[in-house]
Amino acid sequence: MKSTWLPLVLPTCILLGTAARAVEPTVTVEYKTFPGLAEMDGNWAALLAASDGKVYVGLACHGCDGHLVYFDSKADRMVDVGDLNKLTGQSGLAIGPQSKIHAKFGEGRDGRIYFATHAGLWFDYSRYATPEGYPGSHYMAYDPRTGTMQDFGIGPRFEGMNTGAYDPKYNRIYGLTHPRGHFVYYDVASGAKVDEGRVNNWDSICRTLGIDEDGNVYGSFGQGHIYKYSPATDAITELTEQLPIRQKGISLGRDYGKSESAWRVVLWDHETKMFYGLDESETALFSFNPTAPPNQAIKRLGQMAMPGLADKRYVPYATLSLTLGHDRKLYYAAAEKEFDYGGSGEAGKASHLMTYDLHTGKLQDLGEMHLPDGRPVLGTNAATTGPDGTIYFVGAIGVKNISGEQGQSAGMIGDTPYRLALFIYHPKAGN
Repeated sequence: MKSTWLPLVLPTCILLGTAARAVEPTVTVEYKTFPGLAEMDGNWAALLAASDGKVYVGLACHGCDGHLVYFDSKADRMVDVGDLNKLTGQSGLAIGPQSKIHAKFGEGRDGRIYFATHAGLWFDYSRYATPEGYPGSHYMAYDPRTGTMQDFGIGPRFEGMNTGAYDPKYNRIYGLTHPRGHFVYYDVASGAKVDEGRVNNWDSICRTLGIDEDGNVYGSFGQGHIYKYSPATDAITELTEQLPIRQKGISLGRDYGKSESAWRVVLWDHETKMFYGLDESETALFSFNPTAPPNQAIKRLGQMAMPGLADKRYVPYATLSLTLGHDRKLYYAAAEKEFDYGGSGEAGKASHLMTYDLHTGKLQDLGEMHLPDGRPVLGTNAATTGPDGTIYFVGAIGVKNISGEQGQSAGMIGDTPYRLALFIYHPKAGN
């Protein structure tokens, strides 16, 4: 099998005839694998560095049982909280498994970690979203002080939770269901489970819900439009704003009907009181000020795709790997090829670590992301910032020896065997 990584020590230039060119810069990231869970094959958005220094990760396993794990950064150890099928009481029932946590975690004022589960592969696709298949997503909370899990039960019947977010102000778990694209929530205090109706088509469900400091929830739909849910009025309204997207069909790397016309990821900044996000089609970076006058709320700030791709016809579908550092910089792991773990067409070059300085407006490429042993980061789909400013991502690395204990593989990205890892980056002053 051909090698899937390069040695970290490289010459400063490569001679091509009489010409020379500089080697691309690299940035070294630490990493942690998930012991005993090498078969876990994906992670999307489910990553949170909590206030106690624990980094929570939702590990997906298509057609089998997903897991909730956390990395204790203070003790430098990885802990498997448990199998989602067991935690929801589904083991041995021969029904569609709880295969994923496919949405953002949230930390409550009580210190608990809130989330919802999701399906992976339904056992029988003809029974998709029916009583005979997947029973439905569970709303849940993990208490790190006691190490106990509370299951609030099934929310949307026979559907998974494709997208989600937690609001500590109203103490609610919000979500978008799959496949119907309904906006739902669970009110922790009252126990109410509410379905507000359909807001997305099945093949273009918004992948991130944004929540402002007043508890209003925002999502993207249609041709880059935005809706707002107000908990004060319990109503969903369509805004006049539209994202700065390219026309559908420009990019060539899409699979299974991805929409290309919504935001991929957004985050709320308490300092500027604005959202910052990336669109799906060309990785356009934008700000969204929900209190600005109509048609002035959205501003295009640049493009965070890898250098060299910005002006190309092909721009990979944006990843979910955006976070805001304590240094007031946005950090984004940009893929060279469309990245979707085992669903990727092929393994691209190493992801690049991109930054955007909110103070200066400077966009910077820090270079290819490599492990200390030289292996590239094949791709990521989640990011978070720790209490101490450490930046974390979750994604895929190539395995060294597929037949050995350390070489256990979750599957293949093209012809490259891979497994999941947590990546750790410590921002440096001046970058």
